[in-house]
Amino acid sequence: MVGSSIESGEIEQLYADLAEDVSTREKQLRKNFQLNRPQRSIRTYVGSSTTGRADESPSGAVSVCEVYTQELGKPLEGSLKQLLTGLDASINVLDDIIDTQELTPQTRISLTVNAAFSAVLLAENCPPETRDEVGNQLRGYFTALFQIPLVEQRLFALMENAETKDQRQQVAEQIDAYRSRDIDAFADIAAVITDLDTETKSRVRHDLQAYRARRLLFKDISDVERDLRDDDMTPVIQLLQHHETTDELVAAVMDLYHRFSYSETGHERYGDRLYELEGKPDELESLLIEAEERVNAAGGVR
Repeated sequence: MVGSSIESGEIEQLYADLAEDVSTREKQLRKNFQLNRPQRSIRTYVGSSTTGRADESPSGAVSVCEVYTQELGKPLEGSLKQLLTGLDASINVLDDIIDTQELTPQTRISLTVNAAFSAVLLAENCPPETRDEVGNQLRGYFTALFQIPLVEQRLFALMENAETKDQRQQVAEQIDAYRSRDIDAFADIAAVITDLDTETKSRVRHDLQAYRARRLLFKDISDVERDLRDDDMTPVIQLLQHHETTDELVAAVMDLYHRFSYSETGHERYGDRLYELEGKPDELESLLIEAEERVNAAGGVR
């Protein structure tokens, strides 16, 4: 098996390198414009956390780099890592704008800075020979991405009104399947640049969607307090509102988890990497009990 394509903290270091470059350019501009040092440098906003949400890592860039390294049998080019990092930053900015009810001036600045410099990473790291295809992938991706919240609204209504537990589980699976498509562009762009064949591309994309759905499930458990505060509905909160015992809740969560599975080939080639990145809590039952208490305190229906 090929070693990891992403070393510990490598994505963070890409942001740090970008911030250092911004700092150097700022200093030169202030010298040219004869400006005193501003109260806060732009570099402090690059790659910074803005909304206080639960740990977002591992990112789409990390999981895709790990999978493609094992699939291709060699590490990915640095420019592809940079491109995927730029896409990561773009998606995180969009998520923060959508999910944050009130944006402080500081948050708006941070989001704007990261949106601007993520565009730089995307533009300067796309190989000229694949630029048209990558642009096409991004157009399709963002078109689909902005439809997902509309689909979620309809499906959450169905989940709330489900008459049986199995119906509720089926709708929860549909919701997370739609949400998992936020990793598609990472997989598809990497496929274009590495010239993956159609069959392999389809299998890798399926496995990355399965990974993303599983990752989102565990992330939703960690984010229950924030989601309740922001009035954001998730399949996990729905399950917390409709169960009779903790054992039943754990069973429902694990049933949802196992509805997303890796291909046989993917399991053999990069399954161990994805299992590690999923972030399954060591104390799942304890976390669910804590989450249940928060939902009950917020007026959830048991």
